[in-house]
Amino acid sequence: MHPPGSKYPAGEPLEGYSGPKARIAVSDFELKTSGLNTETGQALKEYFVSILNNTKRFIIVAPSEADLIISVGIIEFVPENSGGKSGIAGGGSAASSFMGGLLGAPLNKATMQLNLRIVERATSNVISSRDIQSQAVENPGNKINTPHDKVFKAELNDFSGTPMGKVIYECLLEAARYTVLNVPSTYYKD
Repeated sequence: MHPPGSKYPAGEPLEGYSGPKARIAVSDFELKTSGLNTETGQALKEYFVSILNNTKRFIIVAPSEADLIISVGIIEFVPENSGGKSGIAGGGSAASSFMGGLLGAPLNKATMQLNLRIVERATSNVISSRDIQSQAVENPGNKINTPHDKVFKAELNDFSGTPMGKVIYECLLEAARYTVLNVPSTYYKD
């Protein structure tokens, strides 16, 4: 998925930056779904802040000192959802439920959806907004790669090597990419 020795896919706007920085704050993630506790919500926020810091494009400050507030709401967070069975009549099809799903290995499907808003602190105007979603299915015999950075390993270790770990990584990486691409250049200051 990404080049060896790199945290991000090639050609991404998340690496190799040196220049003016925007002053942003990341609000606590709003948990709009069941099955997600505040500790996990805080860990997701810390991992997102870590990715933003790695872009070298932002100075992350307290909300009262920021020009922009990055607001994230977790709409869906499903670490494990039985998606049927792999093999003949597998993958959760009507045939697999009809046959009782006996013909293959169980599949774990994970999904996450978040709503990200970039808000100007002084006016509370939403500059940009987007829903970001990711889904992953565990294929028996295939190892799922999750990030190797310290923050993920420490805070979100329970999801390491699982479909949910992949989903978290993809969602938060896309959220950071979206933030980088949608913070107007006028907010970048020396």
